[in-house]
Amino acid sequence: MELRILGSHNMESKETRMTAHLIDGVLALDAGGLTRALSFEEQQGIRAVVLSHRHYDHVKDLLPLGLSLRDLGRPVDIYAIEDTVKFVSDKLLDGSLYPDFLNWPTSENPIFRIHALEFFQEYEILGYQVKPVPVPHAVPAAGMQISLDDSRLFYTGDSGDGLSEAWAHVSPTTLLTEVTFGNGGEDRAAASGHLTPRLLEEALVAFRENRGYLPRVIVGHDYRSYSEEVKK
Repeated sequence: MELRILGSHNMESKETRMTAHLIDGVLALDAGGLTRALSFEEQQGIRAVVLSHRHYDHVKDLLPLGLSLRDLGRPVDIYAIEDTVKFVSDKLLDGSLYPDFLNWPTSENPIFRIHALEFFQEYEILGYQVKPVPVPHAVPAAGMQISLDDSRLFYTGDSGDGLSEAWAHVSPTTLLTEVTFGNGGEDRAAASGHLTPRLLEEALVAFRENRGYLPRVIVGHDYRSYSEEVKK
């Protein structure tokens, strides 16, 4: 399983892209910085997108991606929990900003098909086993465990204090998570449902106690005001 980090920031600039990842060139995890990171040919290789939650910095590139895929000739499937499906369908993909990609060019052969996932159920998507697990955030959000053979990636998306409740349901070899605020910003982290280095440490201690090992850890969702503190 090859993981590409396409975007790992929560703000966009010339040097930074919002959150997006790509597995084996075909399965996207979130779509914040998806199209800015990929050539048109690479975009057309995407066959499915899994969304962790509905916040703009995780879904915005669905619109330019839809335009890029208009001549592909086959739908790309979007998967998310019901809350995300509702908001993305009603507010982003409703046809008011760009074409209605859920019904265009035809309702029988649209650009996107969108599917609701249930927590704790395991789904087969493009040959991967995908399990959504609730994670604490400002809006309903799902961490996604993606499994293929002996590789297991748990992508938390945005998550805050209480992440360790997910450990009873996942057993990743790699943890792809976030640390948005420094330890000095714990009030802001608590209010918005994000992690600090201390909160991640507590979650990893709980993981080791629960599972008996530590996964490889990749941290993203960089917030420039705390970037240097988080790196230290």
